[in-house]
Amino acid sequence: MAQSLSYCGELVKQQDPDRFLISMFMDSSCREALWALFAFNHEIAKTREVVSETTLGHIRLQWWRDAIAAVYEGGAVPEHEVMGPLAAAIRQYDLPHAAFDDLIYAREFDLENVAPAHLEGLLIYADHTQTPLMKLAMKICDDDLDAEPVQPVAINYALAGILRAVSFHKAQGRSFLPADLVAANDVPDVVKAVIDEGVAEGARPQSRFLRISDQLAHIYLKQIKALKYDVLSPKMAAPPPFMALRMLVHSLLS
Repeated sequence: MAQSLSYCGELVKQQDPDRFLISMFMDSSCREALWALFAFNHEIAKTREVVSETTLGHIRLQWWRDAIAAVYEGGAVPEHEVMGPLAAAIRQYDLPHAAFDDLIYAREFDLENVAPAHLEGLLIYADHTQTPLMKLAMKICDDDLDAEPVQPVAINYALAGILRAVSFHKAQGRSFLPADLVAANDVPDVVKAVIDEGVAEGARPQSRFLRISDQLAHIYLKQIKALKYDVLSPKMAAPPPFMALRMLVHSLLS
């Protein structure tokens, strides 16, 4: 990029490169708001990783809940590198308060440090942590939420990310794979079952944001299939070849 990035833009670029890449396919006028939203999502998503006790995690999430509530109530917004731009985005795009509360509430599950009991539980988690975020991003992009298959695309995106992070979560002593499947199968079989039964096919979004997001998810899912569902393979760390180019071609042809 020719010019330096804002704090939120740099944060998203470094910590959430997939969503940063997606943002570069969107109109430049809405990127700062998208970066503020994605930076907020990163801040709440990392809560489990940065606290030593569950209570501290709840306190941290409550801080974000209170800070966002202050925006809607007209109170003083806490000084924070992300909250300032996020408050501006909320006001500019009239973003719904409930969606932020839903995202924060979903992250409380991370603090419990337990795996989903079954595939349905994993899909609920994927839905709750991703669908409100995508709806907020689409509102920023001025998309028609009612006409778009937001939930299936959101779940696909979340599952691709969760499966790619299995090795990372394992190193932390965590797992998001369905406990009942893990008890009876090897990891590749579990991953195959999650993809076969959990990934939605055939979504035909008109929203550019959704199309790009779904394409990225399917690129990662194809990589997992090519590795015979072995998400613990060191090869998972390598990005799929020509990913940005493939997304560009897809965006031009769809």
